[in-house]
Amino acid sequence: MTTPRPPLDTTTPFGQRRPGFAPAAAWRLATAGLLSPASRRLVRKRLAGRFAGPFDVEVAGLKLRAYPTENRDDRILLGRATMPEPAELALIAPRLAPGMVFVDIGANIGTYALFVARTAGPTGRVVAFEPHPRTFAKLAFNVAANGNHTIAARNLAIAETAGTMTLHSDGGGNIGHASLLAEAAGTVRAGHEVAVRPLAAEIADQGLTRIDLLKIDVEGFEDRALLPFFDQAEPSLWPAAILIETVLSQLWRTDCRAALARRGYAVAGETAENLLLVR
Repeated sequence: MTTPRPPLDTTTPFGQRRPGFAPAAAWRLATAGLLSPASRRLVRKRLAGRFAGPFDVEVAGLKLRAYPTENRDDRILLGRATMPEPAELALIAPRLAPGMVFVDIGANIGTYALFVARTAGPTGRVVAFEPHPRTFAKLAFNVAANGNHTIAARNLAIAETAGTMTLHSDGGGNIGHASLLAEAAGTVRAGHEVAVRPLAAEIADQGLTRIDLLKIDVEGFEDRALLPFFDQAEPSLWPAAILIETVLSQLWRTDCRAALARRGYAVAGETAENLLLVR
């Protein structure tokens, strides 16, 4: 289903695009947990999709500009007034601390980066990678709206070697599923040439001397983005903990779970879609 794509707004100050009653009610219905996925899609197509936004919302103390017709995370923020992926956030919450270093590969609109940065505080470091140009613009806006100066947002993808690759996305309503693998993007409708670079090179450029937590969600490309780092970086830079999405693990060329186990990582928790590995 092709969905409306509103103009990107990164100039209007946050707070001036609040949703009215009708958009809020329509998206609340379109994301209602009691409805089946098919029913939610129907409501989105017939009703909520008329209200494309963007809309300014505050969830869990964070300021975010939501584009609900084109991204699942935005729909959850607006319709349910909760953070996306609450089980994963609860899983990593005990590991968050002031001054920590967090690396987010596949940052989307910044919910993880902002959530962690709030606890990491002014002495912490957060590096967030998002390759999709439109999504990156939203991420940068959200970081600025929260006045956060500890997040370094990078508009590129992580891969084994530096260069460019095609980022694929479908014509549906979840741009967060964009992938460097065409087979992970559903019915491919669009492709963007994006910059790619090895994680080790980026970490060196950022001057990081440790990584307390790394989160990676890159739609089946996790093995090719993450595993080369362990051959290119000193063990002192290996993350203390890794949150890795496993939904598309069938697309991995190398089993990340086995490869990371050989490097001393053990499962410390899991959700339906992610594993938390601790070294």
